[in-house]
Amino acid sequence: MKHQSQARYPASSDVVIRMFTDRKFHTRKLEAMGLEDQKNYWVLDCAKDGPAFRIRIKRKVPMQAPAIVKKFIPAESTVVNEESWNAASKTGRVVVEPQGMPLEMSCTTQLRDQAGECLVSFDWTIHAKVPLLSGALEKFVVADMEKRAAEEAEIAIRLLKDYR
Repeated sequence: MKHQSQARYPASSDVVIRMFTDRKFHTRKLEAMGLEDQKNYWVLDCAKDGPAFRIRIKRKVPMQAPAIVKKFIPAESTVVNEESWNAASKTGRVVVEPQGMPLEMSCTTQLRDQAGECLVSFDWTIHAKVPLLSGALEKFVVADMEKRAAEEAEIAIRLLKDYR
């Protein structure tokens, strides 16, 4: 399944990419979501080399799946999320690995300035590997992902002031 989404930030793309390529932003965002370091999330790897930035985070995610897909989605899932950004081109890639679930998820992303704000575009590919129920599982994942993305964007907007 293909899915496109966007987030708007009240700052330039220069400010937003500076935030996205800072390890502290990622950990502060998770803590603002109520997660505790070494209890609910772990930074597995983080590297910055010139304009290239990569962070890999493992975290626990509570799930409330509908009955039709509940046997494929645990009540709490462990997810490994890897974000790679190129600060020069303001592009990135996100790979999400939901452990123990028959899913593959990744997206490319791009930041651009628009009317005094930064528009971040996400082009997702979500593939469920479950015969007959793939569509239902993919739709649940997209709905859940959109809800979580909105929460994360709200927190990120509050953190923007530290990157201006």
